[in-house]
Amino acid sequence: MSKLLNEAEVRKLIPIGHSKYYELIGSGALRSVKIGRRRFVTEQAIAEYISGLDRAA
Repeated sequence: MSKLLNEAEVRKLIPIGHSKYYELIGSGALRSVKIGRRRFVTEQAIAEYISGLDRAA
């Protein structure tokens, strides 16, 4: 089971700014889930995003 991470936790793992965080989520490049009014990213979604960066390089 993957842990749900909030924006601050994600930005500690991936060195991006606030705007880039929401840009990645909006484009679907970084998958997220919404619970109430808050949005969370799973550890698995971060791993998939990073893996996609490796493939693109």
